[in-house]
Amino acid sequence: MKYYRDWFVGVCLIGCCFSVYAETRYVTDELQLSLHELINSKGKLLQRLNSGTELELLEEEGLFAKVRTKDGAEGWTKAGFLISRKPARAQLLEMQQQNQVLTSKLSQSETALTQAKNQLANIKDQEEQANAELQGQLKNTEDVVAALDRIQQENEALRQRQSNLISAIPLNWGLIAAAICFVLGLMAGIVLFDYRSRKRHGGYRIY
Repeated sequence: MKYYRDWFVGVCLIGCCFSVYAETRYVTDELQLSLHELINSKGKLLQRLNSGTELELLEEEGLFAKVRTKDGAEGWTKAGFLISRKPARAQLLEMQQQNQVLTSKLSQSETALTQAKNQLANIKDQEEQANAELQGQLKNTEDVVAALDRIQQENEALRQRQSNLISAIPLNWGLIAAAICFVLGLMAGIVLFDYRSRKRHGGYRIY
């Protein structure tokens, strides 16, 4: 019976050791603990642990705890000044740092937004200027089209007048004019031929 009792106590102690192993602890607020090489604050002083320092709890023995720092240093310190939650001061400092980072990012975002707004305003100005130039070109094009329409209308009017003049001259008059032109041309040819013949033969008319 005593054997089972000792075995049960041993199992409980082993379970307690496993439950304590690798737990996270923090140095409590407004405190600086000493990390010693040996228990009971004996041995070599390894480090000074500031408030909020994160530690890995390896084991506890009485009022002391064996811990490991983030840089791998292992030693003993007072367990009563270790807490399972990060101290409020350390949380506040972290929140202040995060707030500074967020404020810096917000400032950068606002600067980028201002630059984007300026670029957008420039693009709108360029767009308005391009629209004004386009409107001017369209007005000039409309003027050119109107001038072409007027010229075409004038050409049509001239063609109509020419057609009217041609249709107004009688056919007989055209034939008479053609006959007169033919006779005049024939007479002019005879006179020219006679002149050249007399000039060639010394003033005598020879045919």
